[in-house]
Amino acid sequence: MRITISVHGHLCQTSGVGQDELSFTLPDTGGMRIRDILETINVFEEEVKEVTLNGKRARMDTTLRTRSRIEFFPKGR
Repeated sequence: MRITISVHGHLCQTSGVGQDELSFTLPDTGGMRIRDILETINVFEEEVKEVTLNGKRARMDTTLRTRSRIEFFPKGR
């Protein structure tokens, strides 16, 4: 499963994504959720105010599909 991730605000400095977007391939195990990739990119769920999936607001328990584009927006500090 191919996914692309981008982060905004202070998450650019604290996550494993950085200023650019990050694209990678994950095993398609069926049922992988947005929440499941947070640890991989060094982001805590408590830091996230909003997440979008393919340009639309999503929940952390939304199931991912191949060619998903995920954006994380942080809570204010």
